[in-house]
Amino acid sequence: MKSAVEVKENTSLRRPGISQAGVFVGLNADGYPMVDYSGNTLGPIVARTAISTADPGDTVLLVFECGDPARPIIIGVVRDRFEPRFPHAVKITGKEILLEGAETVSLCSGESRLTLRKDGRVTLKGKEVLTRASRTNRVRGATVKIN
Repeated sequence: MKSAVEVKENTSLRRPGISQAGVFVGLNADGYPMVDYSGNTLGPIVARTAISTADPGDTVLLVFECGDPARPIIIGVVRDRFEPRFPHAVKITGKEILLEGAETVSLCSGESRLTLRKDGRVTLKGKEVLTRASRTNRVRGATVKIN
């Protein structure tokens, strides 16, 4: 059984309205966020969240529902600096890359768009479309319409 001093030490920062930094550990098997924080003797515990994403190891800001150290709520991610909303470039490499969408997958840039639909329709739109092949460039279909 914990002494009154240990309980007071572990809960002194977790009064209603007081926040504390913690660490986002990851998601449990059911998809719930897990956190840990200084003074937590329970090990990583399930938290609720007011944010949509965080990466494991991120420092997160926690508040505790009704001051209960077993009921953390993640209210933000603590960063040393602002990061741009979109990276300047993303490079994905691999032997095989699979992008899968339940309904559609679209690649867009400016006025160009490639859309793949689950019913098998593929739409390629752009001001100009150029295809090049070092060998044969084929157009096949049950019916081929040009203009």
